[in-house]
Amino acid sequence: MRDYLESIYATFLFDRKTMGLTFFVPVVVFGLSLLLILLVPRDQSGIYDNIIIIQGVFIPFSCWCLMYRLSEMYEEGAQETLVPYYSKRFGIDFFRYFIINIIGVFLLCTAFVLKYGMSSLSALNVIHFMILVLFYMFFGTSLIALINNIEISLTIIFIYTVLEVVTLGEFMPWPHIFLFQPPVWDPFLLRKFVILLITVIVLMFTTVIFIRRADRKPQ
Repeated sequence: MRDYLESIYATFLFDRKTMGLTFFVPVVVFGLSLLLILLVPRDQSGIYDNIIIIQGVFIPFSCWCLMYRLSEMYEEGAQETLVPYYSKRFGIDFFRYFIINIIGVFLLCTAFVLKYGMSSLSALNVIHFMILVLFYMFFGTSLIALINNIEISLTIIFIYTVLEVVTLGEFMPWPHIFLFQPPVWDPFLLRKFVILLITVIVLMFTTVIFIRRADRKPQ
């Protein structure tokens, strides 16, 4: 067990070395989200804005490090050595960053509960957060696997997220993934959860299929 944890830690160190300062972008976003939750005064009607911060500010960056890691496979001259290695380790890489992201969500939820009370955070929001993390992680990896370009992939995610948050999910005709009002369990919310879960599954298979396809390409 100790050897396994040491290998995981070494992998994080390797990612930090290859990514440089960009490795710390999600950490900075987490710190910003935490400060907004703890320091910005809100009246009763504005408390839910902190939930939107977790959804629309922190969680979209859950794909950041994993996307940069996978993008190394598609750098010129690196495919022959990196594609077989990264494709075999994708499950481990995904799991370790998923755990880190869930810890970040848990800490933000804890800060929110400490400030506003347990009654202000619905269990439905927590479940939604976990599904959103999966959505963004697989959204990012599927874009990298399809486009093979980190800048274009991040731009697509950024535009999608900004349009959703700024318009409160009322502008574009695509499926809306955020909850901009306190959730109530009804057929509408059930449909949103089902659509989101189906989307996660589709993105997961897209990622796996195209990563394996890249591994089978003649180098």
